[in-house]
Amino acid sequence: MKSVPTQDQHTSKAARTRYRQSTQKVAHSNKSNASTPGENNTVTDIGEKPSSSSLIVNQGLENLLEMIRPKRQALLKGPRITIHIGDTSVTGIAKRAAMAASLTLQRHFAKNPQSMEYRFSRGQIHPGAVRLLLIGWMQDTCNEFEAHAIPSQKTFAEDIALLRAARLLGMQDYCPHIMTEYINYLKSELPSYEEIVAVEKNAKSDNDPLWTTMVNHLCHDRHKGLIHDVEEFEQFLEKHPRLKNSMKTADAFFAKYAKQRAEVREAERRQRWERNQAERRQKVCLEQSTAESLKKKLDMKGSGLLTVTADEAELLRDRSWTR
Repeated sequence: MKSVPTQDQHTSKAARTRYRQSTQKVAHSNKSNASTPGENNTVTDIGEKPSSSSLIVNQGLENLLEMIRPKRQALLKGPRITIHIGDTSVTGIAKRAAMAASLTLQRHFAKNPQSMEYRFSRGQIHPGAVRLLLIGWMQDTCNEFEAHAIPSQKTFAEDIALLRAARLLGMQDYCPHIMTEYINYLKSELPSYEEIVAVEKNAKSDNDPLWTTMVNHLCHDRHKGLIHDVEEFEQFLEKHPRLKNSMKTADAFFAKYAKQRAEVREAERRQRWERNQAERRQKVCLEQSTAESLKKKLDMKGSGLLTVTADEAELLRDRSWTR
């Protein structure tokens, strides 16, 4: 037999229910406001995305080598961008730093302020070179007391890929010493086949300074007979039509240039000869005129002194020596 609850029991039960609800709300509130060390107390949903305004960075192109350290360090703060090279992605790049150092990225993000990525086609640029320029070197040069230029890498191929990436990103002003070093090398030394392939692979166009320097040097050495393994080199050219065609074009250019120089030299020689002939004819005419004038004076000579010109006196001296 069940007992019927009294009014006091109803009151006590309702109070306990309200108490439990109150404590649950407090616990839920404390749990929501709890934060881990290093975090702020702002409540953000897990699925919440940053506002579009936080992605926009107003940053012009700067010369990092002339900036003071605090300003360089400030470039590393803010949103991060991603650069895609085909299916490969380089993430974690400071957007502000990228815009400050890279002309290509500065123009892109200034035109597309809410964009957080930039794309290159597959094989257009080496991902490792991008990572070195925009993350490795960027963080080092921004955090160190004095900014430094991009250092040379360990191998020829790495340096050539780095130079190509710097040109594509518009960061070549940070590595002119590397470009100068390899231009001087390709001017004075005959590159190996591996080095030729590396330059060919990374040449942005046929006007690329490393490419044109190498092609010109190869043409010169082949013309002078300084390439010892001629047959092997010709077989190599058959497998590299771009190099073969560039050397053919360069040979035609140098042949035309040599012909023009020869024509200029011949024209100069002809001018000298004509000038000498004109001077000789003028001298002969002057001598004839002087001789005739002197002859008249001698024929008319009396007992007095003979007055002659300087040319006539010279002619008289010559006559006296020949007697």
